[in-house]
Amino acid sequence: MPSSKVSAPAGNRPPCADGPDDWDLDVGNPESWRSAVRTCAACPLLAECSQLAQALTARGDGPRAMIWAGVAYDSAGRVVENLDRHRTTPLDHKRPLRIIRTGARPVCTEPAPATPRRRIVLGRRLRPAATGGC
Repeated sequence: MPSSKVSAPAGNRPPCADGPDDWDLDVGNPESWRSAVRTCAACPLLAECSQLAQALTARGDGPRAMIWAGVAYDSAGRVVENLDRHRTTPLDHKRPLRIIRTGARPVCTEPAPATPRRRIVLGRRLRPAATGGC
């Protein structure tokens, strides 16, 4: 969870720089996210962060899956109104691929080539292969 101390350290370093995982919506829980929002609200750099978030959003590069300037954004960049209802999905949880055909199934006009016959010969010594080397 973010520290309850909200003053910006020397050099205008924001409090979120000390524990960035608390501002990440892919990790944590609603209580840690609410704490991060409260920390942002009391941060002396809130106005600058808010301006930067608005500029990035206007450009199409808005924040994703994070809390920025006290506002939570989901993985699509939409504002999360209720942190208690926000659910993180595992990165490896993907729906299976499903192909939906809207037209007739293609018909192959050429027959498939015949598979070559293979024979296994037992009991014969192999001849050395000519490798052109030593």
